[in-house]
Amino acid sequence: MEEIEIIKVLNRYNPWWDNKPIPESKTSPFRRGDFYEIRNSIEKREIASIVGPRRVGKTILIHQLIQDLLDKGVSPSRILYLSIDEVELSKGGVELKHIIEAYFKYIVKKPLDQLDNNHYLFLDEVQELPQWEKILKNWYDLGYKLKFIISGSSSIWISKGTEESLLGRIKTSVMMPLKFSEVLRYKKILPENFNLERKRIHESFIKAVESKKLEILKQELDKLIGLISQKREAIEIELSRYLVTGGYPEFLEEMSYPKIGESIRDKIKLIFFKDIVRYFRIRNPKVLEDLFKLLAKNSGEMINLVKTANILDIQRPTLKDYLKYLTKAYLIKNSEFYSSSRKTRIRKQNKIYVLDSGIRNGISDFLDELLLNDETEIGRVVQGVIFDHLSRLKFNLEQGPEPDIFYWRNKKEIDYVMEIRRKPIPIESKFRGVLPEATLNEIENFIKEYKSPFGIVITKDLYKIEGNIARIPLWMFLLLI
Repeated sequence: MEEIEIIKVLNRYNPWWDNKPIPESKTSPFRRGDFYEIRNSIEKREIASIVGPRRVGKTILIHQLIQDLLDKGVSPSRILYLSIDEVELSKGGVELKHIIEAYFKYIVKKPLDQLDNNHYLFLDEVQELPQWEKILKNWYDLGYKLKFIISGSSSIWISKGTEESLLGRIKTSVMMPLKFSEVLRYKKILPENFNLERKRIHESFIKAVESKKLEILKQELDKLIGLISQKREAIEIELSRYLVTGGYPEFLEEMSYPKIGESIRDKIKLIFFKDIVRYFRIRNPKVLEDLFKLLAKNSGEMINLVKTANILDIQRPTLKDYLKYLTKAYLIKNSEFYSSSRKTRIRKQNKIYVLDSGIRNGISDFLDELLLNDETEIGRVVQGVIFDHLSRLKFNLEQGPEPDIFYWRNKKEIDYVMEIRRKPIPIESKFRGVLPEATLNEIENFIKEYKSPFGIVITKDLYKIEGNIARIPLWMFLLLI
């Protein structure tokens, strides 16, 4: 393909070169937390990678970043966007090298080694570029003033590249379905600056852990209740819907549960066949589908590898591989037994959670309002939502490696254990009207044995902080994340 033809294609993707606006279908006035995180580091030299499940809004996020750069006065010619799976370029046998060279020759009109400012290259669907990680490594190592921001719908492929060739050259941001507080911001129930209030709560949480004084956290939670008391009914209405439909942005305005369920099932097939089966070359994808349905129906329960392998008629090593693939696709996550001994953790069975309630319900055929009246099923859903939000809370309080949320069991079980400042916090989910006394006793026993700063029980509607146990309603707890 001739260079002029390449520029014609690029012009369609980059309307700002002609002072035209970004199409409304490519952007949104609502900005989620991931936008601010990536924007704050966009001037750093490292490659920025945006990964996560399909259709969580990665392409919209990219165009929001482009608009932000334009709003800051960055020259339009310094911004290149390209979807790597563009048909014309693919059929023409065009390589990334040709695209970049044509861009600088005809748009920037300056040699690469004479650039004075950063030029921002946004590459969407980057996994469609053969050996993309090696190509980006070569460009990065040349040292030009180029800032690469990459993303793709096949997060498994991108993750593989970051683990190998680009190690030390790339910063990865994991973009997941919307957390509950983001849904409330989208619905304008919470203000845009609610993150400032949440930051104060996070600071008080850490201080309470370090000092073992739960009263410090209570003071901020009391303020939170005062701030949102008039909006509690609206929050609880949205919570009921969130428990059923989950956090995928495309369902925020969709009111038909059958349509949402159908879309979720299509989404899972897309993830299976375009990501997992294609990448890992699975011979029998039907077994993978059956496994995921089994995990969805039993989300939050311990998995017996031998029994599950027998049910699916596969070998145990194959089952372990399938669980790893589903984890890499951001569909499930496991919870290990809490122990300071790694050997003890490995010996115990893991719990498996499906990470989005809408995905879980759609696959299990529970995606309707009847779910809210089924105590057993809604209990499973709530446990999954809490697990997902605890993982995010752990990351927000102590950014570092992939956050782990554990469970603990002696004679009785504690649903979650979250370590903050190396101190374990026992957390129990009791989404029901009456709080059993045995639950409080078990948390007290854990606190004594492990010298925990305090414990938390997540309830349906009870708010009470007394002694070293905080009873916090689910709707309030989810606002902390």
